[in-house]
Amino acid sequence: MGLEIQIIGKGCYFCDQLRKIVDALVVELEIGDASVESVEDMGELLEYGVVNPPALIVNGQLKMMGRVLVRSRVRQAIVEELGADSSTESADREA
Repeated sequence: MGLEIQIIGKGCYFCDQLRKIVDALVVELEIGDASVESVEDMGELLEYGVVNPPALIVNGQLKMMGRVLVRSRVRQAIVEELGADSSTESADREA
């Protein structure tokens, strides 16, 4: 199962920068089955409780929000979800 990554915001400079960071990390981490989407819908923003966009959502989990985007923290959030996916897949195979 691939990662579903959403960048939720208003299409501002910081949203664009987060998208560039995520796109680069998907290539760097060789995540071929990742789906990356930029979402500017205010309903989505409110659904996740985002008060300070942009926000990074990975597999439905709010990982971070706010304009201070540190590449290493974005990378860590994605890698954590990759680990969660593999442990779920391992458990499914063992059952």
